[in-house]
Amino acid sequence: MDLEHDLAKLNALGHRITRQRRLVLEVILADPCLQSAEDIYGKCRELDDSISYPTIYRTLDMLVEAEMVRKLHFGGSKSWYEPLQRQEHHHHLVCRECGAKVPIAACPGKLIAQEASRNQFKVLDHQFEIVGICKDCQRN
Repeated sequence: MDLEHDLAKLNALGHRITRQRRLVLEVILADPCLQSAEDIYGKCRELDDSISYPTIYRTLDMLVEAEMVRKLHFGGSKSWYEPLQRQEHHHHLVCRECGAKVPIAACPGKLIAQEASRNQFKVLDHQFEIVGICKDCQRN
């Protein structure tokens, strides 16, 4: 998806397209890697020093609700965001020491679906991460 298509989708959902909302979406779409709200805020502040954390968080919540951005948690208090339509389904290896996140294609989706079916459970979504220590931190 491209920026204009995403903005049209937000508009169709009844959201006003402000300069700052557009900026947040541009920053997210420019980097397909996981970004924290703090990362997004820092990049946005470089381009618009009047943007605030509440604007970032409200816009991220709106993008998650519109199913344009995925919100992930890897323990701790931080949430991570990534654009949904830009990537194939994937999960992450997460370094416990430095917080590095590496996308991986492996997915236990079939096993989850089997277990859910056996328990008469309807799966809506899933998150899966493997926590360990990356090669750089192993050397230190």
